[in-house]
Amino acid sequence: MFQFPEKGIWSTQSAEKWQEGYFVGNGESGGILFGDPHSFHLIANHHHLFLKKKVKDQIPNLAHQLPELRKIIKEEGYQAGIEYYFKEAQMKGYTDLTMSDPVHPASELLFVLNHNEPLNPTEYIRWLNYEKGTASEVFTTETGQKFEKTVFSSKAERGLFFEIQSNQPFQLSVSFKDYQEHGIVQTYQTVTGQTILQKNRYVDDTYYDVYLNWTTDKGTVQAENDSISFEEVYKVQLKISIKPDKEVLELGDFKQILEEHTTQFQQVYNQIELNLADSKKRTLSFETLIEKMEKSGEVPTVLYEKLYDASRYFIQSMSGRALPNLQGIWAGDFSPAWSGDYTLDTNVQLAIASFAGLGLFEHYDGLFSRMKEYDPDFKKNAMEYFGCRGYLMPVHASTHAVHVHWNSEWPLIFWTSGAGWFAYFYNEYYEYTLDKTFLKETAIPFYIETLQFYEDFLMIEQGEAVIRPSYSAENGMGDTPTMDVAVIKAAAGYLKQAYHILGKSFPSKYETLLQQLPDYRINEEGVLKEWIDDQAKENPNHRHFSNLYPVFQTKEITKETPELWQAAHRAFDERIEAWLLNENGDTSSSHGRMHAAMCAIALERKEIVEASLEALATNQAFYSSLATSHYNNREVFNMDANGSLPKVLHDSLIYVEKAGVVTLFKAVPCWMSSGTLKGVRLPDGVKVNQLTWDLEKGQSEIELEASHAVQLTIQLQDQYEWETSSKKLDLTADEPITLEIRFTDRGVVPNNEKVKQ
Repeated sequence: MFQFPEKGIWSTQSAEKWQEGYFVGNGESGGILFGDPHSFHLIANHHHLFLKKKVKDQIPNLAHQLPELRKIIKEEGYQAGIEYYFKEAQMKGYTDLTMSDPVHPASELLFVLNHNEPLNPTEYIRWLNYEKGTASEVFTTETGQKFEKTVFSSKAERGLFFEIQSNQPFQLSVSFKDYQEHGIVQTYQTVTGQTILQKNRYVDDTYYDVYLNWTTDKGTVQAENDSISFEEVYKVQLKISIKPDKEVLELGDFKQILEEHTTQFQQVYNQIELNLADSKKRTLSFETLIEKMEKSGEVPTVLYEKLYDASRYFIQSMSGRALPNLQGIWAGDFSPAWSGDYTLDTNVQLAIASFAGLGLFEHYDGLFSRMKEYDPDFKKNAMEYFGCRGYLMPVHASTHAVHVHWNSEWPLIFWTSGAGWFAYFYNEYYEYTLDKTFLKETAIPFYIETLQFYEDFLMIEQGEAVIRPSYSAENGMGDTPTMDVAVIKAAAGYLKQAYHILGKSFPSKYETLLQQLPDYRINEEGVLKEWIDDQAKENPNHRHFSNLYPVFQTKEITKETPELWQAAHRAFDERIEAWLLNENGDTSSSHGRMHAAMCAIALERKEIVEASLEALATNQAFYSSLATSHYNNREVFNMDANGSLPKVLHDSLIYVEKAGVVTLFKAVPCWMSSGTLKGVRLPDGVKVNQLTWDLEKGQSEIELEASHAVQLTIQLQDQYEWETSSKKLDLTADEPITLEIRFTDRGVVPNNEKVKQ
């Protein structure tokens, strides 16, 4: 009898399109299995594949026009300024906003079973095992023939593996799909009796290779050009290798490779565990979970748990050597939304947001290697457009990061805070790993490039820094956005801390820079402004939460800054009312909901954490694998919500306030009022071996251990009364400490009263 995986999802419906398929990955390459039981597809993917279109990679030198641009902005406004800059760019050969080269599939295999006779399946089940990293199908025909399919992507073997077997002999045809895509030419050759090479050449004459290897037990095999026919076989095994290290990689012992893969995948996946629901409910099918939600009007707790499990699975599968793009590492066609590229003004940041808490420190490699690869382009953008040293990140990047995605309608060229935002993750990696070699050789150079841009770019008016031009991510233009000031403060703070750790003095020029930065602005209604510019028009009906960056990301605004804390609450209220809870909000964006939840946790607003995640679930912004979509109702395959959801749940339970201080139960959704969480990581090499809690009973127990001696302060969110306001723990290397907590609920404190405390 088949045992449905508790850590996984299953369905009795086949996937008609690739977005509804099941996804496997090894952090570098992966695959998608979808289609009917008898006629189906297997797509192979690789994270480095973007369709080269010979798009422009030259940008106009506008540095000498910067003074005039600033003059026009000051006298005539920002729209006149961007129109001037765009016209000047066109006069120097720039055409218009250009999308990045799009992500695309490496190859696609088409399968047809027993093509001479109808199969008529009577039983069909497919499942995705999050714990083992495998996707499978089983179905039976009217004649009693049973078929089983399995697919996985091995990290050790760096290949995509597929097996189909039956209790009776069968026919199977396998052929490569001819993409007939302008910009790529596919050719084939038989390398050996069991290997076909597909060579894929781009317009610039670069190429990538796909090798297909196969074995079978009995029957006959005939290979011709781009197809294979299997007759009277009981089992067929395939391996797809993309850009292999050697000319041909043999398939090997499939069973052994599968066992090694599942062991390795489980070892990583099972380091973390979240238990919220009854184990019996974990075996419900996808269709049953959706039916229960639609009938009751409430999201089953087990669905939230499964979204968490799925998100951890996708993070593990899509990152490592790879930096996740909008679609992780997967692509089923050549026309993804926004090119499926690295969108650097919120989406990539969310896709990698959970790495630290999950202990996936090796998975930062994809980020650091990509940033190093883009270094020349970032510098080119800064120098050509503004005459500055350092980094200017574009919003969109793929084969290159040269800034060609802007025009007078989308003034993305004025968005300057990208490098500062990514500096956060360099600092995060150090704080969790304490790797001083990384700090010296990788982090500090990145911080310096980030700050050098602003050294050259900032204007000083009446002794105060002004950022002109500037743009608050996709929400309008204005001088000196709150987010820009926040990223400069943070990047300088990271550099100062790094120099201190390494025994170096902090350059005085950066102290001067910090002193010149303006204070955040609060308007007449007590709302934290998005711009430190009275002329800029505020727009709270927007999916980006840039004005709250110093709340949800850098944690600069806290209860310890009461005036700003209160202003942040009011700014958040405006955003929530105008966007999250507004049926006419600018778009239904999953990334907006994730940032809303992050802000809500920082501001201790659990009702908004609930609303954000409920909106994701009830609007079914996910597919049958529980991969998320950008919009409601499974529209636009997009992985950033998966990437950030574990962090949201971790932070709601265990929130790092600042170095050495952790708050328990910061903003816990009602459906997470009791449970167990194991294996989460904290800064300074601290690990939460286990946290159990029951908020209704006022009971909790936490077991912690550290890699070295460290002091950690544990406190409860203000709603809960403990016998002491906090508890200081002295952790020693590899000696777990267990803390039992009994507390009472003071009751919900109205937000406006809480803010005034």
